[in-house]
Amino acid sequence: MRPALLDGSTLEESLTRLAKAMPGSRARFPTAGDEITAAELELAATAAAHEFLRSGVRPGDVVGVLVPTAARFLTTIYGLWRAGAAISVLPVQAGFGDVHGTARRLSRITAAAGMRHIVLDADHADLGGALAALGTEVSLLLPPAPGGTGEKRSLPTVDPDALAIVQFTSGSTSLPKGVMLPHRTTMAGLRACVVSGGFSPDDVFMQWVPTFHDMGLIGLQSHWLNGADVHVFAPTTFLRRPGKVLEHFAAHGGTVLTGPNFSYDYLLDTVPPDQLSTLDLSRWRLAFNGAEPVSAATVRRFTEALAPSGVDASVMYPVYGMAEATLSISFPEPGATARLRAVDRDELARTGDVRPVEETAPAAKPVVSVGRPVHGVDLRVVREDGSVVADGALGEIQIRGESVTTGYFRDPEATAAVFDRGWLRTGDLGFQLDGELYVTGRRKEMVVVHGQNYFPDDVETVAREVPGVYRRRCVAFSDTDADGGERIGVIVETGEDPAVVREEVRRRVAAELELAQVAVYAVKPRWIPRTTSGKWQRVLAAQRVTSGEIAGMSPDPTGADQGERV
Repeated sequence: MRPALLDGSTLEESLTRLAKAMPGSRARFPTAGDEITAAELELAATAAAHEFLRSGVRPGDVVGVLVPTAARFLTTIYGLWRAGAAISVLPVQAGFGDVHGTARRLSRITAAAGMRHIVLDADHADLGGALAALGTEVSLLLPPAPGGTGEKRSLPTVDPDALAIVQFTSGSTSLPKGVMLPHRTTMAGLRACVVSGGFSPDDVFMQWVPTFHDMGLIGLQSHWLNGADVHVFAPTTFLRRPGKVLEHFAAHGGTVLTGPNFSYDYLLDTVPPDQLSTLDLSRWRLAFNGAEPVSAATVRRFTEALAPSGVDASVMYPVYGMAEATLSISFPEPGATARLRAVDRDELARTGDVRPVEETAPAAKPVVSVGRPVHGVDLRVVREDGSVVADGALGEIQIRGESVTTGYFRDPEATAAVFDRGWLRTGDLGFQLDGELYVTGRRKEMVVVHGQNYFPDDVETVAREVPGVYRRRCVAFSDTDADGGERIGVIVETGEDPAVVREEVRRRVAAELELAQVAVYAVKPRWIPRTTSGKWQRVLAAQRVTSGEIAGMSPDPTGADQGERV
């Protein structure tokens, strides 16, 4: 493996250095059927920058980007960076159907960012019309056409401290917040990925994760600017034909693939074992598993199912990160087998102390190590009183380092709230054991009943195994009864008799957790909302079922509320 190539103080400077060092490195877009080399992108980005400046884009502007997964996506973002602007890849699902709902959500983002321009592909003309109808005062620009010209020396000088990326949250349950990533911060984040992941120009990287997600945007740049060949699919291609994507990965000697935990289960659920066994995946080096809690069951299943295809046990690569860290917070050592442990669930929830137990113990909670802090990141775990805990104690994970965001765009209150004397509060609970990090979930999603803490994923692990739960889809949350009493709420998707499924889920959860206060809601398949990056939205789902906005919700005299009739 050749040594890392990534270099430069800004993203656009890094492209210039890449084009000089490896002009033939190639970005392929199989869904779109096109590709571009580093040398071609270097010329195209300069021409695009001139075109954007002529269209009224100014250095320092935050420009929205809604361009398909194609070569023109790279031309657009590097053209904007070269023009001195920052980009905000808009969080819109490919193939979205609700044009007016999407337009309303985007209008909140454009207002929050004070956007004057959106680069909107011609394929989304209907969305542009819907934005105009809402009175959104933004200029809609088309992606630059190929073949333009222009001198690079006449373009603005891009300062490393200038804003490069503003990544907005989905904004489903609150006002959207834009994570600010200057060029210097972004480059530090890319270096953290390259160094801690042992990336090489010899890697063959493939992704389907959307580019508005930090794993999609930063993950792609960390390999592309490091000289690796990259293969970028549209998300819909993977979701519709995951077997074809994996065949492409095998045919091109893929070494690195990224995705959230559910995507690996989905892959194994969808692609038959006999098809998997025909693939040579022996060059596969890292299967990044992040963006949501990593399941020990998924790690084991992946390793066992793909071993016949030549996939080593060290390939499954559980990681931890977030947009505020320019993607990466902790990685395992590349080449090491994922570390799985079991801890006492009740002790952890009650006292916050980590007590290792056998996997067969009655209260065993399986946990997966996400490694150690990446290059340039400091990490600590703190209790609610702010005291730092040692190894073996639960608390909130906090981070600091050059790759950590400078704050939220045009939102000083949110920026002040997220920092604790220079440390960024992640909002995630976790602990360190033998120097390695284990993440247990979001602090705000902990379920509390009569002063006892319950991890929602422990509840969901029990509920998803009940026959009749559609594709194991369920979420748990803190609920209250009609008298204000605390209880565990569980929402399950089902296409079968809701009363039967509801009662069996309630019985199993109550028995496993030794708690009578359990309410179960049954909803239709595909009802539980996800974020645009695929995470279950526990808080939003809970608000919807408990607010009564869902048809058919009514109190159940037995204590378990009725769900939406299915």
